[in-house]
Amino acid sequence: MSQFEKLGYFIDYIIDDKYIGSITMEKPDRETIGYYGKITEVAIEDIIFSNKKRIKKGQTFYTIMYPLCGKLIKKQ
Repeated sequence: MSQFEKLGYFIDYIIDDKYIGSITMEKPDRETIGYYGKITEVAIEDIIFSNKKRIKKGQTFYTIMYPLCGKLIKKQ
């Protein structure tokens, strides 16, 4: 198993199985990483991403968090 330098985490925002955008974070906002840590939410205000896509107020979306990895530290 390989180990990588952890640079933080990123959260993907998805509506109807379509990728909308993502944000990066230094610390995780949930216990479980990956699909099993999926959180479904309703937007309380418009969310605008750097790629100009948006989630409108009242839309249902879900988020999935993944680690953001850097260089290889150890290879076994």
